[in-house]
Amino acid sequence: MNRMSAFLLLALLAPAPAAAEIIGANPSRAVTEAEMRASLKEIALADESGAPFDLRAAMANGKPTLVSLWAHWCPNCIAEIAGFKAIAATCPQRWNLVFVSARPGDYAKDLAKFSRYRLPWPIHRVGDAAKSSPAQAKAARAFYGTTADGGVSTPLHYLLSSSGVVNAIVNGRLNFDEPARLAAFCAL
Repeated sequence: MNRMSAFLLLALLAPAPAAAEIIGANPSRAVTEAEMRASLKEIALADESGAPFDLRAAMANGKPTLVSLWAHWCPNCIAEIAGFKAIAATCPQRWNLVFVSARPGDYAKDLAKFSRYRLPWPIHRVGDAAKSSPAQAKAARAFYGTTADGGVSTPLHYLLSSSGVVNAIVNGRLNFDEPARLAAFCAL
């Protein structure tokens, strides 16, 4: 198991540290890590039909949660699909897996490409309130981990404990298709 995998496993098993760092690529951001963490309590998501998706309610079921910002144009997002297929085959009910389009204007393309992979989880988008509500726009910027130049860095993952505490933010590819990593992820 490489160093990052070992750290992720420990981060998921251990209580959340007072100030954990963002793991992986960490571009200059226009938002702080604290704002990114807080955004999970504030962000409004929607499904394909535009119906609200309550992330907080999904996280309240006592399972750990992985929120993954995904993009059709992101090679590492696409490379992660094999791992997510392995999770779907091995332990689809062990975690809450929540996929969200990484850029507001890309949802239709993300949905089309993501649907081709036939995973058991839908892909969501940030809700329309982010267009009209300053508080929701601020939460969306933090949730996306908006970079200093106004872009996004994908893939971006939030790993939360079963109690909803953000244990780690991972900016970079997760690899769950290797047997040891998949077993560790499914055993948690």
